[in-house]
Amino acid sequence: MIQKPRGTEDLFGDKAKQYLALELIIRNIAENFNFNEIKTPMFESSDLFKSNVGESTDIVTKEMYNFLDKKNRELTLRPEGTVPTVRAIIENKLYIQENLPLKLFYFSKMFRYERPQKGRMREFSQFGVEVFGPNSPELDSELISFCFMILNSIGLKNYKLNINYIVTNEERKKYIVELKKYLSSKKLCDDCATRINTNLLRVLDCKIDRHQFDDIIDMKDFLSEEDKKFYNELKRNIKNIGIEFIEDKKLVRGLDYYTGLVYEIVDQDGITIIGGGRYNNLVEKMANINLQASGFGVGMERLLISLDNQNISLFESYKLDAFLIALTDKAKALSNILLFMLRNSNLKVDLEYMNKNLKSAFKSAERYNPKSIIIIGDNEIKENVVIIKNQDTKKEEKVSFDKIVDYLKKG
Repeated sequence: MIQKPRGTEDLFGDKAKQYLALELIIRNIAENFNFNEIKTPMFESSDLFKSNVGESTDIVTKEMYNFLDKKNRELTLRPEGTVPTVRAIIENKLYIQENLPLKLFYFSKMFRYERPQKGRMREFSQFGVEVFGPNSPELDSELISFCFMILNSIGLKNYKLNINYIVTNEERKKYIVELKKYLSSKKLCDDCATRINTNLLRVLDCKIDRHQFDDIIDMKDFLSEEDKKFYNELKRNIKNIGIEFIEDKKLVRGLDYYTGLVYEIVDQDGITIIGGGRYNNLVEKMANINLQASGFGVGMERLLISLDNQNISLFESYKLDAFLIALTDKAKALSNILLFMLRNSNLKVDLEYMNKNLKSAFKSAERYNPKSIIIIGDNEIKENVVIIKNQDTKKEEKVSFDKIVDYLKKG
């Protein structure tokens, strides 16, 4: 038997309901924050990601799903959402002044060839937010409050916010010199030994070596006065709205386009469920357009895991209002009319389709846990009635066709 690819999952039953409920909650919050939805293609030119995510990142060097189309063009299944969104706003000229600030969100499937484990799949879903225009600590405070509103709205507890501010421009060069000196005394993994000469900040994101860097020199000591002001205002803003945070001097995120503020929200089990920050140079790099930007991404599957670990359900299991059992061919012919009438009256109903005898049909009904069971046979058709059995009281009553809806709605 052919099975699903490794690192993917089938979503059904209560888990599918949980996912839908989570998405609806987030959509409502996005609307309250005045964001508009954007959808980009599931695959893009491979060069789009290679040039802009970072050629030495794990995503580009190890994890992208690349393929050639019939004209030998190299394409990639989308591994992250920010770069395609930037491509879309450039291509469609959404960056015009009248549109700013441009506030966008998306729900997208992402694909990364990683070793599958809990909370890390090869196909995964992400809710993403991107804002283009202002370089503003107030905006970043708003985005962090957006993250917290999502988590508070779903009832998640015991999570923490980690923040850092990545040094940029000339100050970054000075930091790099000191960082190289610091790392020269460390025994690093093979990947990090290469990163020292290609992309030094990636070393701080290493899962293998990160534990060695607790005493690492602090980027904040190298920030320009302007960046210090921005960072301090951001921290003051989120404190003022009651958001606590931890400053993590090793936090750089896994993508090269981040500049300045970066942050992650980690659940009680240490799983990163939200990550984001500012990427002020990405639009300019891609299209020579000076447009600052900031955003975050939510791992939907990881959030579902966190909800499950804390026994939080976002949906209420509902009962069918009625389950219909038709005993004869004439009754089956009438059942479609009854189903349409009841559903058209906003009642949740279903029908026994498997031609079972009455005893087996009642067992089928138990699987759906209906409030009532409706039985109809030839005798009932002659009398223009149905038999309705209330599953709570176990009482049966004959109810005329024109009274069924009222009877069921009264319960």
